[in-house]
Amino acid sequence: MKSLELVQVPRQLVVFRVGETRYGLDIDSVSEILPLLSITPLAAAPGGVLGISDVRKRVVPIFDLHWKFGIPRPEADSQTRLVLVEATEGPVGLLVDAVDEVLTVSREAFQSVATPGDTSGLGYLQGVFREEHGLVLWVDHLRLVPSGVSRAARAA
Repeated sequence: MKSLELVQVPRQLVVFRVGETRYGLDIDSVSEILPLLSITPLAAAPGGVLGISDVRKRVVPIFDLHWKFGIPRPEADSQTRLVLVEATEGPVGLLVDAVDEVLTVSREAFQSVATPGDTSGLGYLQGVFREEHGLVLWVDHLRLVPSGVSRAARAA
């Protein structure tokens, strides 16, 4: 977890929803926000990988954040989006329920998170920002996507 002194704010976050929870990614880590594209399933794909999509003549794996966060995935609708990020091994499309806004956050709105118990599954969490609609969990896209997800597209 980053300490408050290491967090550079103000910063801009792309705020999206997965289930009822709002998450934020640094705007610099988001390449593009797309409507849901056609997804071609891959046999024996890594956990959470729904398949691959053609994004501007580039094959990109689609990773389901519902799977990552352990919540049921609803039926896709007009608000469903793919948030394209550059992971360690290449581009990945993150399936989310909706993209809400770009939020500029201040140092006063930031709070680090100390949770009781085993937090090994929360390595993707950078901290929390408070805003008028509630809390936004600030996540690190590089730690959110498991290793091997981008390789799924190259293997296809």
